[in-house]
Amino acid sequence: MKVYEKVYSFYVNQILNASLKPGDRMPSIRESEKTLGVSKTSIETAYLQLAADGYIYSVEKIGYFVSETVSRFSKGEQYEDNFNTINKENQSYQYDLSTIGEDKEVSCLDLWRRYMKSSLRQEDRLLAYAKNQGEDDLRQEIASYVRKNRNIICSPEEIVIGAGFQNLLPILISLIPGEKSISFPTKSFADGAMTFKNAGFNVNYRDKESHVIYVTPSYMTKWGEVMTMKRRHELIEHALKNNHLIIEDDYQNEFVFSSKPTPSLYAMTGGENTAFLGSFSRILLPSVRISFLILPKGTKEMYNEIRDYYNQTASLAEQIALAQFLRDGHLNRHIKKMKRFYEGKRKMMYKIMQKNFGDNADIFMGDSGMEMGIKLQGAGIKERLEKSKVKLNIMEYGENTATILISCSKIQKENIIPAVEKLNCSLQ
Repeated sequence: MKVYEKVYSFYVNQILNASLKPGDRMPSIRESEKTLGVSKTSIETAYLQLAADGYIYSVEKIGYFVSETVSRFSKGEQYEDNFNTINKENQSYQYDLSTIGEDKEVSCLDLWRRYMKSSLRQEDRLLAYAKNQGEDDLRQEIASYVRKNRNIICSPEEIVIGAGFQNLLPILISLIPGEKSISFPTKSFADGAMTFKNAGFNVNYRDKESHVIYVTPSYMTKWGEVMTMKRRHELIEHALKNNHLIIEDDYQNEFVFSSKPTPSLYAMTGGENTAFLGSFSRILLPSVRISFLILPKGTKEMYNEIRDYYNQTASLAEQIALAQFLRDGHLNRHIKKMKRFYEGKRKMMYKIMQKNFGDNADIFMGDSGMEMGIKLQGAGIKERLEKSKVKLNIMEYGENTATILISCSKIQKENIIPAVEKLNCSLQ
């Protein structure tokens, strides 16, 4: 175990054992350096990891403080690693509080169907193969879209289209020189980790010294923690200083509710030592498998040399439809509509959870996404949850405790109250 990992574990235990309580100020880096007898760099790295995992937060010019989050959860890094769903296989359930999907009430399926019909009438284009890099008009629209929504300035030639990240990461991997090591936030990034492992990379977790650092700034934990500006600056400074590559997965950025909008890492670096991954599946329709990669600055010529070896995996008809959908301004209007709808929905669920569980459970809702965590207590709670007829995501079981993650994403509004009440009744 590396020195900073030992420091990290030491303070995690201090926090989980309540030696350091929510709101307590952390020892200064200098104090920790003297107390633990390790280098300043090790302390700084450990503190950055503690902040990234939600245990502590920083206050500019004052110091680090223990997060309120940790009073509600324990062993946070295990939640995502041991993630599972109950009532999933061969079990009937009345309500689904686990699925991350799209509510029919806010769906744009009817409008999207019209654009798909229009694209299918473009016979000349559909009788040819899709371009390896993606259709020109779609890449042009994406360049305009990210400039307006994420303040990213790039050319269409720096954008690569694919059917999901799994098809784009191998392209990016072929452009990464130097040491073959990558760090992911948690083990829940199994698909991405396997892609890099198969390419010969040494896969690490929360390892700042890895040559490639994969991050999701707008959705750092399952309950929607957002990377602070201070942490973003620190990460960028570290990457540029050590010539590391940041892979920015922009997942859930459109659904950041409780905090001020934060700039993308790609925009902050101007694309230097940074790759950007975006997707339309979450904000359009889950079935539309179109994602895009914005290449790190200075790699466009390298990509042009290998482009012909990677066939296009995204549907040509969907690319044509999406280009027109973007050009007509429908996506931005749809995102605004979805954001208002889901923000109201998540607040509604939070109030209902508080009303039903009150002081008998700890509830936490982060800054992004449609998920919230809840820690329940009681004898035989595991068995009672499994018989509740409510589909749930379990992050951790303890002795007479269970920490669950629930989503208001797909369940319809009129079913939220009966679903939560049924869950509560099963625990009585």
